Amino acid sequence: MKPSRATPEPTTPEPRILVARPDRIGDVILSTPVIAALREQYPNASITFLVRDFVAPLVREIPGVDRVFVYDPDGRHSGVTGFFRLMEELKAQRFQISIVLQSTRKLAAALFGVGVPNRIGPLSKIHSYLFYNRGSRQRRSLVEMHEADYNLQLLRKLGIRVGSHQIPSRVAISEEKRKAARDWLADKGWDARDENRKRLIAVHPGMGGSALNWPENYYVDLIRSLRKEGNEILLSGGPAEGFLLERIVLELAKTDDTAIVYAGKLAEDAGPASVDTLGALFAECDLVVAPSTGPLHVAVALGLPVVTFYPPIRVQSAIRWGPYLNDPEDAGVLVPEVYCGEDFKCRGPKCNYYPCMKMIGPREALREVSRLLGRRDAERASREKAASSEGTVPGGNAAV
Repeated sequence: MKPSRATPEPTTPEPRILVARPDRIGDVILSTPVIAALREQYPNASITFLVRDFVAPLVREIPGVDRVFVYDPDGRHSGVTGFFRLMEELKAQRFQISIVLQSTRKLAAALFGVGVPNRIGPLSKIHSYLFYNRGSRQRRSLVEMHEADYNLQLLRKLGIRVGSHQIPSRVAISEEKRKAARDWLADKGWDARDENRKRLIAVHPGMGGSALNWPENYYVDLIRSLRKEGNEILLSGGPAEGFLLERIVLELAKTDDTAIVYAGKLAEDAGPASVDTLGALFAECDLVVAPSTGPLHVAVALGLPVVTFYPPIRVQSAIRWGPYLNDPEDAGVLVPEVYCGEDFKCRGPKCNYYPCMKMIGPREALREVSRLLGRRDAERASREKAASSEGTVPGGNAAV
């Protein structure tokens, strides 16, 4: 869908644009529709995406991004010296437009200090009123729309209007990473080249703690049910979630169930954990099960069906943070059916429904998995039929 323009462009048709989202994986992925909308409006612009180092591999090659600027507030951009280094690096790029999707005082001040002519950002904190000359008042804690739509709303300052859920999120996984993932899975006993291979379903039970999670033993029960139906399981997590994965593996062993375990690295000597490696593994899967976490949004951006669990608390809800999809039927979003009057955090034992996430049973999750796999099978059969009639061969699992 081509964004409509309600007002004239503030700069030339070939502006140098900075889009900044200096926080976590999911937040950055939900910012990628902004890149697509800008590229549609300014096909000849130079677009730089400012992100943290651990997210950079996922967005470095997405369509529309010309350059990734790695923001390092804990390293080379820390302290007073780092602030001036940041200003120097930004000034060298001669940006004409900056769009800061998640405001930090240091970044906003640096963009102001180097004199970017059009400084767009959410007006929510005191510093934002000082440093953004094209700010937009937003109270995201009211959860009136999805996070991705809040991001796109800022583009109205450039006269760009995009309908809700019209532009999908994107990530880019290199073929080198995908081959490494396929080889690793083959070494573990699941070979993508085997025509008789089992379905591969990723279960990613960990999260950073920004929302309530599904109970750990429910993940175990779901994995057992999925294996009973003949599926292979990829149990994934980051380096900090090793103990969680180990506990789940030990529980599965009690019923002689197993899983392929990925805990942040393909090998001990593989270097630092990389989120694009996880994305490459997901790209080989038929479906991903995960709570409200960055890897969930990686799966969605890869075009995979997902089953996920969200709390009813307002700022943690799926309304703002759920899978960003044009068709909600493409995901199984499970939320406890309770009346929750909490806006920011769980009341714990003081709440009559606590712990409400236990109300979402493993059977309910299994039903959603079955529904989505059936839907995926039907779509794949339709593609294969169309491809055979045209004399072409359809592609692999996930669109990248």
